[in-house]
Amino acid sequence: MIVSIRHNVLKSLFEKGTASGISRELKGFLLLWLSVIHAAQDIRDLSIAHVSVLEEDSDSYRLTVHGAGIFTFRFVDGEIRQLNYKQEPK
Repeated sequence: MIVSIRHNVLKSLFEKGTASGISRELKGFLLLWLSVIHAAQDIRDLSIAHVSVLEEDSDSYRLTVHGAGIFTFRFVDGEIRQLNYKQEPK
């Protein structure tokens, strides 16, 4: 369950379903992944073969979605905290 989001666009999409300044394609991608991340009950739920790679750092996680971008976050007591996103350069 997502409890805090650092990225302003992600926060707006998650809370309101809208965000300005992004393409329709990116909006759809982010909404899909926000729902996947929010529904995760276990950290392993986010590692999807041939789609995403989940890596653990010292106190956080990095979820790379092939061809789309990188989510970073902390996973504490089943909660996603400080969710952030960086789009891969084209």
